[in-house]
Amino acid sequence: MTKVDSVGQLILAFRAVEPRSDTARKLDLLLDLDRIDDPRVLSFLLGVLRDDGEPERVRVEVLSRLRDAPLPDREHRRVGRTIGRLTLVESSQMEVRKQAALVLGKFVDVEGVVDALGVVLMDETAPHELRYNAFTSLYLRGPTVDTLELLAKLLSDETLGPCAGHLLRAWDAMLPPACRGFPSLQSGTEGGRG
Repeated sequence: MTKVDSVGQLILAFRAVEPRSDTARKLDLLLDLDRIDDPRVLSFLLGVLRDDGEPERVRVEVLSRLRDAPLPDREHRRVGRTIGRLTLVESSQMEVRKQAALVLGKFVDVEGVVDALGVVLMDETAPHELRYNAFTSLYLRGPTVDTLELLAKLLSDETLGPCAGHLLRAWDAMLPPACRGFPSLQSGTEGGRG
């Protein structure tokens, strides 16, 4: 059996398993696919990730694999955008959203990812764990104009305000003197929480 045939057969086998009936079988097939270096595997994994009909455990496993996968720049951006969209979609599979928000820490350099994290962070009705995971990913971006502005907006947030204040002060202390005193930082920490 050639590599191409084995990828095709594994994908067909995965799709043949009734989505909600045999999660263990689907996870086994993902493991087999993970061992094959073929561009179709990534496209397939992204499709599984986007499919709300797949079992939550399977989608969370795909997120884990994508977080750990070495990806070329173009694919890195593609995966980051896909995962970013997952954090924004209301779903019955909340664990997928939570894990997506956390995995985005690897993709904070991708255009639109910080914006997606910001939407989650500013949503005070979102589950705390989802918001904290988004905060953790934002932290990995480091002190940039977009992250500093977002953190300054969070200062008045009852849940994340203290964390935002601590992080803003820590980042301000790390910046070279010429870069300190970001306007949002100055106005946000004087009367802000933290």
